[in-house]
Amino acid sequence: MTRVIERTRRIAVLDGHRLSDRAVHRIAGAAAAIVLYSSDALFDATERFRSLRPDVDVVDGGIVKADVREAIVRAAEADCVLLAMATPLRRRYFVHQAVNGAIDAAAAGHPTVAVLVMRDHEVEGDVAVFSNTGEASGYGLAFALEIALRRGVDVVRILPKNGLYVRRAAEVGHRASVEAGGEVKVRYRKVARPLETVLRGQYTLAVHSVLDVIGRRSTRAEPGAPARIHHDANVDAVLWLLRFFRGDVLFVGDTVRLREGRSRDAILEAAPLT
Repeated sequence: MTRVIERTRRIAVLDGHRLSDRAVHRIAGAAAAIVLYSSDALFDATERFRSLRPDVDVVDGGIVKADVREAIVRAAEADCVLLAMATPLRRRYFVHQAVNGAIDAAAAGHPTVAVLVMRDHEVEGDVAVFSNTGEASGYGLAFALEIALRRGVDVVRILPKNGLYVRRAAEVGHRASVEAGGEVKVRYRKVARPLETVLRGQYTLAVHSVLDVIGRRSTRAEPGAPARIHHDANVDAVLWLLRFFRGDVLFVGDTVRLREGRSRDAILEAAPLT
């Protein structure tokens, strides 16, 4: 059986020239192989990684469009479930394109894809994995445990105090917990407002899942055009993290599907940015 947690893994990187030296060192130390994608042909980060890890295969993945959507799909096709990048310049556009990339990857048969947004500076603390709505992914817990193992910290699972907790791919999270064994301590917290707890806390990384999203594709758009995502509580949580959380942010898509319409619960749970 394939392990869920990997000590080193094949990692895709988008625009490696924008990453801080700290982020490059983190990626190089965690990589079994590195696939580099760039939105600008003038920049090449190959030597940055090869100088740190001459023993690791560094692959030029080529040029992608100036958004993360194509990078996610191509990373998944290259057998990378993790795409690392610097803080996006346009947060809402980034999340919109990342969700569409996760939808495209799921439609192509890739069950999960994670995007790690790496800040310039290190933030000390444990890894927080949480759900703001009660919906989460076992892959989110697996990534949290794996990264905590590499960073030598613990994992804090932050759950909503009220409401049903549903986890997709629960077996993946269970296997990851077994594989992590006693090497990573997992603490549990049930709170009224998980997102606020994470934003006010001291964590090195925040992990949040995005599952099915509410939106639609324009009937006038060309085939393959991105879907327009309506306010979705899980998507909005990622936006809040990118804007206010000081540590790294991990967006985890798990077989993301597009649902048309907008439910009453989604309206009540959504937390629009101002």
